[in-house]
Amino acid sequence: MVIYYLKALEMLRNWKKKLKRYRYTCKSRYLLGLLILLQSGQSLCLPDIPSFMDCEDIVFNSGFQDDSNPTNGSGGILGAQTRSVFSNGQNRNYHIYVPSNYTDNNPLPLMILYHGAGGAGTSPSQAIAMRNFWQTAAENNNYIIMAQESTGASGGWVPGTDFPILSDLLGDMYLDYNIEQARIYGYGFSAGAHVMHTLMLFNSLEFAAYIVSAGVLEAHAGVNAPANADRIIPVYVSIGINDASLIPFVQSNHIVFNNAGWIDDETYWLDEFNGGHQVDIQIQQKSWDKVCTFSNLQ
Repeated sequence: MVIYYLKALEMLRNWKKKLKRYRYTCKSRYLLGLLILLQSGQSLCLPDIPSFMDCEDIVFNSGFQDDSNPTNGSGGILGAQTRSVFSNGQNRNYHIYVPSNYTDNNPLPLMILYHGAGGAGTSPSQAIAMRNFWQTAAENNNYIIMAQESTGASGGWVPGTDFPILSDLLGDMYLDYNIEQARIYGYGFSAGAHVMHTLMLFNSLEFAAYIVSAGVLEAHAGVNAPANADRIIPVYVSIGINDASLIPFVQSNHIVFNNAGWIDDETYWLDEFNGGHQVDIQIQQKSWDKVCTFSNLQ
């Protein structure tokens, strides 16, 4: 049995070399059974979470056990809306979109959205704009989005205040929607991207993967954050080639992530697009295609 096990591991390594876009994350006791499926043409084994079947690259879902972690919330309405929850001494608005084919019977992934700093008093409009920007992608790919409003005086983020508020917002969502807690993702732009690095790297066991546009470690998380993370949480990094003040830091951060164990095109993607300090208008689908097949179990 040990010999067969070792052969199974070697075959899986060979498959990984040939199919770098796919990840094999099944537990070792299932390896022999998986080899039969792999040889028959099936190409991916992931934790058994039903919502993975909405991802573009999925061919095979393991079926060995139920790895889903649904909130089992119910009663929420569909579409674009603004919700409010009392947190940290006052009501906090946040802005969501729930795809049209959502039902309480099927838990969906959730994407947290952090906007950039647009100046004093702009947080509500910035959050709504961010929700609207991701809305079509959420509808087409069947996931829920939630845009939080920052509390900084200049429209930026204050993690000591905003992260506890996020916890309350999530609690509110969990009551009314059936969300797949193993598949909670994050996206941030500029100031929102800086702190998104912090949120995800310091809570890597809680989140599936994340995406940043024009965000750098030096702004808040610190360059030691990847090495100190509890898990190699996949990250997609987008930066305009003409974003002169930030692109050197992003390129340096790339090396930091690699040195901490992130692997290019497997757990780290750097997308340098033709633009400045702005959001790539194609980032929603490009990034989602990369991070969709990750959960916090991998």
